Amino acid sequence: MQDPATIAIHADDALTELPDVAPAIRPATTFARGDGGRVYRRESHETTERLEAVLGALDGGHAVAYPSGMAAAASLLRRLSPRLISLPHDVYHGVRALVLQGAAERAWGVSEPGGLAAGDVWWVETPSNPRCLVTDVAAVASDARSRGVYVVVDSTFATPVLLRPLALGADAVVHSSTKFIAGHSDAMGGAVVCSDPGLADSLRIRRTVDGSVPGSLDTWLTLRGVRTLPLRVERQSATASAVAQWLVGRVPRVWYPGLADHPGHDVAAAQMAGFGGIVSFEVADAAAARRVVGALRLFTVATSLGGVESLAEHRAVVDPEAPPGLIRLSIGLEAAGDLIGDLEAALAGAVA
Repeated sequence: MQDPATIAIHADDALTELPDVAPAIRPATTFARGDGGRVYRRESHETTERLEAVLGALDGGHAVAYPSGMAAAASLLRRLSPRLISLPHDVYHGVRALVLQGAAERAWGVSEPGGLAAGDVWWVETPSNPRCLVTDVAAVASDARSRGVYVVVDSTFATPVLLRPLALGADAVVHSSTKFIAGHSDAMGGAVVCSDPGLADSLRIRRTVDGSVPGSLDTWLTLRGVRTLPLRVERQSATASAVAQWLVGRVPRVWYPGLADHPGHDVAAAQMAGFGGIVSFEVADAAAARRVVGALRLFTVATSLGGVESLAEHRAVVDPEAPPGLIRLSIGLEAAGDLIGDLEAALAGAVA
């Protein structure tokens, strides 16, 4: 296998239709009819196929692109149509809402992993949002395979640079490419990467029918962003590790898989190539969390994550299941010392 840095730049070389070194923005929605050529954008588009080639190669599977991470998750669950779905307790609140809404509409039920049977879905999110909890993907896949259960891994925090769930036995990977993959807070998208090409083909057919195709500008921006994904993730992971280490002893709790006392550290060290760019920490209560984020100057207080700029969010504002004093940091490309200085001033001001 080639290095991810090479894959991100060259996995779509064979799909080039124009002589441009950098892929052109192609906003066309319809095409002049020709023998075996393209017909309509909802059915096929060069930029979408190039992005899918890169994401599929990075994850070692077959990628299908969507207009958002939630569209990717919803499309996959509708296609699998399980009787039951198992969710981790720490999970992205949008996925929780999607699954619970489906359960309320009797599309499926919700179960602990032990209650799953053939055709059901075991949803894994590792590292998880927002506490960066880690799941042993290989162990889950081994258990699920013996029962005919589908294993789906949301790998948005890890990206294919740090974790390749398909190689560990998962059936499908879901990404919100809005985050690290696009990487510049200016493009929305999602992807499902399948180990089975037949499942990917069926998802593309359904995408054509239901119209859940990504926009041309978002897709182009994501394709441009993914070229630098390995470099960005390496830098963000190194800075996140420095920030997490600095926070230890200064706040009541730090959640980062790279810390030796994190409950998933050993598993993360075994299955990941690095520990990622997300650091969460807890302060005394919600009021303290509001004071801290309000005092930050380099960190922008905003939702989402994975961009070149560092973001901070009092997570309970959008996710009522999050601990009341938890602050989630998305580490960008700024210097570690500057980010630590911003945190130091904010924490000091909040205490004062």
